[in-house]
Amino acid sequence: MGLHDLPPFPIPVDKFIEEVESDDASTAAECCAAFATLATKVPVPRDFRGACRSVMELVERTGNGFGRATKESASAAMAALLACVPGADKHMVQRGVVGKLVAIAVADEEDGEGDETPAAADGTSGTTRRGGVNGMGSLTLNALECIRILAASEHGVSELMKNDEAMDFATRRCDSGDARIAECACDVLCALASHGVAHRTRVKNVGGVGALARALARHGGVDEEVALRALLGLAMTCAQDADAQAELVRVDGAVPALLAAQRSGRDAACGISKDLWGSIGKNQTLKKAAMEALRADVERARLVESA
Repeated sequence: MGLHDLPPFPIPVDKFIEEVESDDASTAAECCAAFATLATKVPVPRDFRGACRSVMELVERTGNGFGRATKESASAAMAALLACVPGADKHMVQRGVVGKLVAIAVADEEDGEGDETPAAADGTSGTTRRGGVNGMGSLTLNALECIRILAASEHGVSELMKNDEAMDFATRRCDSGDARIAECACDVLCALASHGVAHRTRVKNVGGVGALARALARHGGVDEEVALRALLGLAMTCAQDADAQAELVRVDGAVPALLAAQRSGRDAACGISKDLWGSIGKNQTLKKAAMEALRADVERARLVESA
């Protein structure tokens, strides 16, 4: 089936905006959740750019039943708009979308408001797909997904190059216990670093190397997707940079995880980790530190086993 053979989008933009702006919280939430799901199946018309303002306002709406469920559905719809509608990134960035997303996600993490049936940008609901963080990860995940999409767009990149709050938000979540959140946070750093030297420097300056190394150490043996993204980010930020390589080596568990990735048998992970090992091995000081880290890891494992 070709693009022209696909069915038309079933919700007109004016009807969508009307329901998003409804005074009934469940109507607004259900409309956004339906839109986020439909956007993965049917091409979204360009005129849905006109819905950006309404969806952004819904994310911040409170009272009268407007709580976490509506914020999660609205942020999932925002991710769909950013991913599918040309110009939505510029429209939202100009209206402060990044700051709004970070603020609502951080507030949700801090106060744990108890609404149910969260809607995530990947279409899941309830607790997060891989166990979640006490069932409260979807708003953070949706915020990160929006930022990840923006990190690949012209207007989003320029915003992230100057928005320290957003970069700190992503960096701090690279080693989250929720693998979905860790994966998306690592994706943000990878997407930004891929744009060039200045962007890689930006990632390093906000602590990205340490964050990616911690993600590798925590998830390397249990989640291939997180590990691969962490390795990709480390490859981009540590190549030809002894200071960044030293930061990688200093993170507890990162060196053993790097060695495990090289021995994993997975082509991409093996290739990236081999290159990183090669770079580290060229510096005798770093090579010595890496070997000491491996010996310390072996000793810890021995002590645990004998306890």
